[in-house]
Amino acid sequence: MFEPRARDVYEIVLRAEVAAIEAVKPGVRYRDLHMVSARVIAEGLTEMKLLRGDPDGLVESGAHALFFPHGVGHLIGLDVHDMEAYGDAIAYPAGRTRAEQFGLQYLRLDMDLEPGMTFTVEPGIYFVPAILHGEEFRSKFKDQVDFERAEQFLTMHGSGFGGIRVEDDVICTADGFEVLTAAIPKELAAIENLVGSNC
Repeated sequence: MFEPRARDVYEIVLRAEVAAIEAVKPGVRYRDLHMVSARVIAEGLTEMKLLRGDPDGLVESGAHALFFPHGVGHLIGLDVHDMEAYGDAIAYPAGRTRAEQFGLQYLRLDMDLEPGMTFTVEPGIYFVPAILHGEEFRSKFKDQVDFERAEQFLTMHGSGFGGIRVEDDVICTADGFEVLTAAIPKELAAIENLVGSNC
């Protein structure tokens, strides 16, 4: 069974993942999928009182990235790792460059989706000591992040909470999306039943 705080975090991440997947269709910018997830995560962390303020403002300032410090996913297929020697030349089309904002700068691609494009959608929430103890972040986000409350997650169960990520593989279709990993259980009850079984 999920511990209550872990349950809350899992539910937020799952909502962020589902929202991003539901936004998939041709012409949508992959960066926008990341921003959809970021908005849901900011809203959820505000409900948990880890973040303070308007979710849109929290995303704009980058406060949410202290808990969602990575990009929402990456391409699947040849472009996953075989093309890394080309840097951003493949994944960032002409006129688009990596953001300088913490978290958003780790977005591995910034392309417009096309039918047949296959990628992961894998938002997460993490409690990373190096981030949450960083003096620069503590100073910059002192009014937006409840660092004392976050500290409770760093000391959970002795070694800390760590984090939760929920991932699916998705293909952009002509009129929307198909989740290639849809058969893998992700709902809390399904996971608890699976873990509690002898399977």
